[in-house]
Amino acid sequence: MKVMIVISTSGVGGSQRVAMHLAQWLENNSDHSCEIVALRPPLGEAYDMSGFKYEQINSNRVIHKLRSIIKDRKPDILLSMGVPLALYTVPACAGTKVKHIISERNDPAHFAGKATTKIISRLLMRTANGFVFQTKDAKDYYGGKIAKKSVVIPNPLFDMENMPDQPFDGDRKKTVVSVGRLNMQKNQTMLIETFAELSNEFADYTLTIWGEGPERANLEALINKLGMQNKIFLPGTSENVMEEIYDEGMFVLCSDFEGMPNALMEAMALGLPCISTDCPCGGPRDLIKDGENGKLVPVGNAELLTDAIKDLIKNSDYAKKIGDNAFLIRKTYNNDAICKQWLLFFESIIMDRIIDK
Repeated sequence: MKVMIVISTSGVGGSQRVAMHLAQWLENNSDHSCEIVALRPPLGEAYDMSGFKYEQINSNRVIHKLRSIIKDRKPDILLSMGVPLALYTVPACAGTKVKHIISERNDPAHFAGKATTKIISRLLMRTANGFVFQTKDAKDYYGGKIAKKSVVIPNPLFDMENMPDQPFDGDRKKTVVSVGRLNMQKNQTMLIETFAELSNEFADYTLTIWGEGPERANLEALINKLGMQNKIFLPGTSENVMEEIYDEGMFVLCSDFEGMPNALMEAMALGLPCISTDCPCGGPRDLIKDGENGKLVPVGNAELLTDAIKDLIKNSDYAKKIGDNAFLIRKTYNNDAICKQWLLFFESIIMDRIIDK
């Protein structure tokens, strides 16, 4: 089987990471081949694609060029990593024998692009042979014929080989940590304001938010306004963020919406006690059994977020228990298990037989 994965760009992002891991797994662990095609050059930081069968389209005639690549390579499966890519991949595949799969990579209820892109891409996507969603809620959002031709495949845990083999077993730091792009979706404002209030009671704790993004200036201004310059830190990005957070006190995600949040998955796989908003489209809820391997709080509810953080600070035995339980997601979300689900779905599409999950 020949698989072609189409991504928007090789820029840093969750969809790109899934594409790269899946392509590498198909090449190394099966009798199949896989190529990645980017529709345009990256605008900023990008992944090194030198180890992959990779082609980047450097033309304004994207559909024409992609169609030419499809006709030349003759893939059996073309996987579009994102519904908006249907604007290009659907017409490029038209009239070919390639089986077309479209994967939704975010919360479909929070479309960030142009209204015309949303409308046209969602009309075009209906012509695809199959669909992959990261959560059941995302699948149910579309419903109907699309849901009947779809499966739910979550993101894998990336780079597990570089993770420690066991949860941290010493005295955790008196810290709260978060990892994610600095943008409004992540609602780091609520985390900063909540922590500032908690700091009056727990003066020896600090907050670190790893990541970069357009909200940096606003978040820095908020930290200064609250007088938290010595308690709340925005160190930017790190190539070794898992090492940085391994012995932190707890991990908190405050997003208003997510697909399947990679940062939360990785924090849980490190064995950190984790708190997350129960945000659409259900990714945190799929990962966390509230009170067992993490804590869920309603989106935007600062009061319950405060209570959850206090609970973990005051009860270290309970915090260790949920962290140890969180560590066990490695069994379900390891890369090999997730990639096998993708391969099974590809084979079902080739055989015109959907295997619903």
